[in-house]
Amino acid sequence: MDEWRRWATPKERLRWVQALVTEKPRHPFTFLWRHLSWAGVATRRKLLGLKLKRDEPLRFRLIKGIVGEQYPRGGFRSSLGWTGLRLLQLAELDAPPDHPAIVKALQWLKGRQDPEGCFLELPSVPTSYPAVWGEEVRFSPIAIGVTAFALCGLLRWERESYWVQRAVQWVARQVLQRREICCLPCAVHALHALAISRLDSATVQAAMERLVSWLSDHQSEQGEWFANPEASYAVLFALGVCPSPAARSQISKALPMLAGLQFLDGGWGRSYRAEKTWVVTSALLFHELLETFVALTDRCPWLGRPIEWLEQMPPSLDESPTAP
Repeated sequence: MDEWRRWATPKERLRWVQALVTEKPRHPFTFLWRHLSWAGVATRRKLLGLKLKRDEPLRFRLIKGIVGEQYPRGGFRSSLGWTGLRLLQLAELDAPPDHPAIVKALQWLKGRQDPEGCFLELPSVPTSYPAVWGEEVRFSPIAIGVTAFALCGLLRWERESYWVQRAVQWVARQVLQRREICCLPCAVHALHALAISRLDSATVQAAMERLVSWLSDHQSEQGEWFANPEASYAVLFALGVCPSPAARSQISKALPMLAGLQFLDGGWGRSYRAEKTWVVTSALLFHELLETFVALTDRCPWLGRPIEWLEQMPPSLDESPTAP
């Protein structure tokens, strides 16, 4: 069990975190503890279970800003992907489930569903969306990823309705019926959606197993996926909510690589740092690997990137040209 979970009361946990950020400047919680973003608020409120008074003005401001982007019919930018992303962020910010904007968004998504269960984007709307970790992902209009991307936000609000479960089953069938898994964005969003759906059907379980196995096939002996450290954030978004022992095994194998990617202030990434750090930390917590990771960085302090690299790295990349 991770150490922070031993502190039963919020006051004890708060004292533990306050000591932690002083003693361990490289701990992922240290970076996220001070970050003024939805990912920072989500970490403090959801991962640490601390509903801090200091966060309330920021939380309400972030919720208001997201809701202000909603179109009158209920969608965000008339886009399935943008609506799914905003629903995910609102859920992580603990917006109330009866908020009119959330109710409207769910109804709008329901109206975009076809009889087979998938969600269809309007022809005039591009199927290019910002992923949670900051990267832009692109899908073909009929790709599994379009429906899966929307489900990643939708399922945080609604799981039991027939129309939502129909969409989950459609994604699972597509994963199993297609000869090949087309791309990483489709795979990770499909796995994330299937895992958080909690549907205990043979089709869903088989689809999850295939996706986890596919990711394993693309992991090197050094722990990185697709021979690209930047792919780690996408893969962890998927494996980080999957309860499979095989998913945990892949993340465990990747710990030294993740330590080498981390900056010495506790965060990951050159851009969208809070979002990337939230993805990694959430995955480590879910699989109870955070203490193991921190022990590794304490034991091998040379694994990690100096803060100075942040100014030297290309703005659009998370890999330094001088990184080992």
